[in-house]
Amino acid sequence: MQLQRLTLTNFRNYRRCVWEPAASISVLTGQNGSGKTNMLEALSLLAPGRGLINSPSHLLPRHGTNEWGVSATLKRGGDRFNLSTGSVEGKGRRSFLLEGEKVRTQSDIAPLYACVWLTPQMDRLFHESAAGRRRFLDRLTVALVPGHAQQLMAHERSVMSRNRVLLEQPHETIWLDSLEDSISRHAVAATAARLNLIESLHNMPFGNEDFPQTIFQLNCPIARQLNQMPALQVEDALRKELKRTRHHDQMRKSTSIGAHKADFTLLDKNSQRDATHSSSGQKKIMLLSVILSHAHCITRAWGEAPVILLDEPLTHLDEKRRTVLMESLLALNTTTLLTGTEDDLFAPLKGSAEFLHISNGTLSYAS
Repeated sequence: MQLQRLTLTNFRNYRRCVWEPAASISVLTGQNGSGKTNMLEALSLLAPGRGLINSPSHLLPRHGTNEWGVSATLKRGGDRFNLSTGSVEGKGRRSFLLEGEKVRTQSDIAPLYACVWLTPQMDRLFHESAAGRRRFLDRLTVALVPGHAQQLMAHERSVMSRNRVLLEQPHETIWLDSLEDSISRHAVAATAARLNLIESLHNMPFGNEDFPQTIFQLNCPIARQLNQMPALQVEDALRKELKRTRHHDQMRKSTSIGAHKADFTLLDKNSQRDATHSSSGQKKIMLLSVILSHAHCITRAWGEAPVILLDEPLTHLDEKRRTVLMESLLALNTTTLLTGTEDDLFAPLKGSAEFLHISNGTLSYAS
C-alpha cells in the first residue's frame, strides 16, 4: 500500500495541507501539539472506525469551522484509487467517498484499505476496560477479515434489541427467540474471526531475541467452546443459554452472554509474563511485536502490506531495539509514518526515509 498524495482540509490544526510522500517511510518531527499525531489520525480515519484516537466526528474540524475532510490517492499493487472521508455542516456523521462516489457503508472500505497503528495511549491498554481491549482486538481482526465489522454491527443491534424487548415486552417469546438466534449466529462468527486473527498472528510471528514473540490469549467462553465442538453446536448451546438467562438479564437490563463479553491477555512467549505485570518498555515491545506480526499477516493475506502509523514508537526502547524496529519497517516497503520530537533517534533511517518537520499544522522538510 503506497500513499501518493494526502490532502487535509480544516482537519484538527490543519487549514489546508497537501503532501506527496517522497519515500515509503516518513519521519515526522516537531514539538508537542504541532500536529504530528493529527497527520497519523487523518490516515487512520480512511479505514472503517473512529481512527487511532477514537474521537467523535464533531471534534475533528479545525477550531472555528464545522466541515472537515481527508482525501488520499493510494496505490495498491497496480491499482490506483482515491479515497476520502469527512463531514459537512449540519451532519455529524462522516461519510466516505471512493473515486468521488459515496459508499454505502464503512464496511465497503475494509477490503480496499488496510491500516495498522500504535499510539502511546495504547500502553495503558491493559489497565483499562475490557471494552477498550475488544476494540483493539476487533480493529486488528477487521483489517484481516473485513466482514468481521458487519458481524459485530449485526451482533450489537441484536443485543440492543433483546435488551429493549426484555425490558418492555418480555412476553414476546417468538421475537426473543429470533433475536437470540441472531445473537448466537453473529457471536459465533465474530468469535471465529477473532480466533482466526490470533492463529494467524501466532503463525506469522514477529520476534527475535530483542523482540520476543507475543502470545494472545482470548478469554471468552464462546472461544473455548469453538475449540471443542463444531460451530453449529456452539450456536445451539448459546441460544439455549440466552433463553435460560432471560429473567436474569431482564433484571440486569443487559445481555450477559455474547461476543461483547470477550477479553484477552498478552504474554511474552519466552518468559510467559503477562502484559499487566510488565514494565512500560516491555509493554511497548509486546505491542510493537503484535502490530508488526499483524502487518505481516495482512501482507500474506492481501499480497500488500498495510499502511503503518507509529506515534512516538521509540519511547521506552533502547538503542538496539530501536534499530531492529526501523530495519523491520524498511523491509516491509509500505507507507509508514513515524513521529518523534527529535530526528536524532531515527538516524538508522537517514538516506532511506523522508524527514519532515511539523509546526502549527504546517509541513516542511527537516533541515
